Amino acid sequence: MGLDRWERVRVRPAALALAAGLAGCAAWEAPRPRTAGPAPWPLPAEASAPAVAGQNWDDRLAALFHFTPQGSRLMPRGWLVGLERADGGGPFAAPENLLRYGLIYATDAGTGLNPDNLPVGFAVEPEERPGAGAWVGLTCAACHTGQVAYRGQRLRVDGAPASFDFDRFAADLDAAVQATARDPARLARLAARSGTTAAALREPFADYTAWSARHAAVQHPSAVSGFSRVDALAQILNALSAMHLDAPRAVQDANRRAPSAPVSYPFLWTTPRQDWVQWVPIASSPIGRNTGEVLGVFGEARLSAPGDPRRFTSSVRFRDLVAMEEWLRRLRPPPWPEQAFGAIDRGRWEEGRRLVQATCTGCHNLPPFRLTDARQSVDGSRFVRVSAVPITVVGTDPAYLRAINDWRMGAGPLRDIMGAETVPAAAFFTLGVRAVVERGTAEAGLTRRMLLDTGEARACPGGASPRMAAQVPGGTARFEAGNVCAITDGRWRLAPERWTMPPRFLESMKAGPLLGIWATGPFLHNGSVPSVYDLLSPPEERPRVFWVGGREIDPERLGFVSAEAPGLFRYDTALPGNSNQGHAFPRGGPLSPPQRLAVTEFLKDPLRFDATARAALED
Repeated sequence: MGLDRWERVRVRPAALALAAGLAGCAAWEAPRPRTAGPAPWPLPAEASAPAVAGQNWDDRLAALFHFTPQGSRLMPRGWLVGLERADGGGPFAAPENLLRYGLIYATDAGTGLNPDNLPVGFAVEPEERPGAGAWVGLTCAACHTGQVAYRGQRLRVDGAPASFDFDRFAADLDAAVQATARDPARLARLAARSGTTAAALREPFADYTAWSARHAAVQHPSAVSGFSRVDALAQILNALSAMHLDAPRAVQDANRRAPSAPVSYPFLWTTPRQDWVQWVPIASSPIGRNTGEVLGVFGEARLSAPGDPRRFTSSVRFRDLVAMEEWLRRLRPPPWPEQAFGAIDRGRWEEGRRLVQATCTGCHNLPPFRLTDARQSVDGSRFVRVSAVPITVVGTDPAYLRAINDWRMGAGPLRDIMGAETVPAAAFFTLGVRAVVERGTAEAGLTRRMLLDTGEARACPGGASPRMAAQVPGGTARFEAGNVCAITDGRWRLAPERWTMPPRFLESMKAGPLLGIWATGPFLHNGSVPSVYDLLSPPEERPRVFWVGGREIDPERLGFVSAEAPGLFRYDTALPGNSNQGHAFPRGGPLSPPQRLAVTEFLKDPLRFDATARAALED
C-alpha cells in the first residue's frame, strides 16, 4: 500500500511538500491560515485555560506547535467534521465526544490554523479534495500537550504527556467510518455536510473505508492502553512493515504484531538537547525520531523495490519537522506554579536535593548537566547525557523490550538496504526510516546547516568508527550512553550521517532528566505507578489498582489523583505489561516516608532555589 493508494482521494502536487520550513530561516513560511466559513461548533470553555508561565513560549508559538501539519493523513477535513458517531450520538468530531478521549483544546492565537475548532494536535494538511477540502492529520502535540488542575484551577502544560486515549479514539473512528459505509442514509448526510453528493462520495469513501478497516486490523492492540499510553514503537513498526511496505499481503501479515506493550507519552522539554530519546533509546536523530512518529500516526511512505522512481517518498513534511524541533528547543520545563498549587517548603526542598544527589543522579542527569564530548559532534555541539539502564538493573516490566527484541520482519523489496531477507524489528525501523529521511530531506532542500540545527550534529563525524565507551564502575556515569565518535579530519560530512546504536540499548531503559515531572505522571515507562511518592516506596507498597485519566494534582505525593471516578480507566498492575515492580532504589534500603516527601518537594521544581542550575538550563 504505497503513496499511490489514494490518488483518487488525495492530490499531491510536489510543491506542497516544500510549503513550510525552518522557523527563523529565510526559507521558512508559517502555514497559511485555513479559515473557510464558520466553525461547526464553538471551542469548549477549557480552551481559554492559560498556559503554565515560564515555559518560554508565547501564545502564537504554542499555536504553531499545536496546529502545524507534519504529514499525517487521518481523514479529509470535510469528512471528519461531518462524520457521525457509530452509536448515533452526534458528530464524531464534536468537542463533547472528543473530550471523552482525553483530548484538550486551545485557541489558535489568531493564526487561522484551526478553522474547525478541533483539539490540540489536529492539523489541517495542505492537500485539497473537491467536496471534502483539505486533509486533517495528527501531530505530536496530540500526545505531548498536557493539562493539569488543582482546586478548580486548570493549566495547560506544553510538551507534557497528554491524557489522550489514542487506541480507543482510533477504534471508535473506524467504527464510525464502517457504520457510514454500510448505511446509505448516513453516507448521504456526510456527503451533504461535505458539500458533495452521495454518488460522488461513494467511491472515494469506499477506498477510505477499506484502508481504515485494514489499519484498524493491523494496529489493533492486544493490551488495552487507556489514557496517557500507547505502544508507539509497535504502531510505527506495523505502519512501516505492514502498511507501507510494497509487498504481498502475506509478507505484510507475517510482519505485523499486535501492539502489546503500551508506554507513557514522554515529556518533550530538553528533548532536543538529549543525546538519546524514547523509552528504549533506539533513536538519536531528531529528524529520524520525528519521521517515525509521523509514519506511526497515519503518515505514508512508499517502501518499494529498487527502480521505482518514487521509492522512499513520503507524506512527511520535513521542513515543518525542522521548525518544530527549533520550537521545542525553546521550550522550558514547567516551573511548579506556587501561586496556584501552593508554595514550596524550602527546608524540605533542601533535604530532598541532598537525597536526590546522593541516590538518583547516578542515572538521572540534572543541571548543571553532564554533557557529551564536543568531539562526538560534527559541529562541536554538546548534548545532555542520558543513561541506558539495563533492565536487569532497574527491574521494571520487561514486556516492552521483549516485544521489540523478539520481533523479526521480512525485508521484502528492501533487502538491498536491510542486507538480509529477515531482519530484527529495530534494524527495520532504523534502516527504513533512514531511507525515507535521506530522500525526504534532500527533496525538501534542507541544507546541512538546517539539519545541524535540529540536533543532527550527533552523528559520527569524519568517517570515524564508533566505539563503545567503557562503563565506569560506580560513579555518576555508570550507564550513560557510550556512542563515542571523534572528529579525525576536522571537517563536516555533507551527506546524511549514520547513527550508531550500542547493542546493549535494546536491553535497557532510558533514564532522563528529572525536570518538570510534577506534570508527567503516572510514572515508570509503562505508567504503572501513580505518584512519585509511590515510586519511592518499596514495590510491595505501591497501589496494585488505580484509575487514570483524571488531571487533578496531588501536591503531596506528586502525581495525579488516582481514585475511582466516572469516565476513568482502571489500571490493573497484574495484567501483562503493567507490572509496577522494579526501580527499588536506593539499593541500601527504601527511603523513610518523610524522606520520600522531601524528594517530592524537591522534584516539584529542582531549579527553584538553585540559580546555578537555572543558568545551566538556559545555556
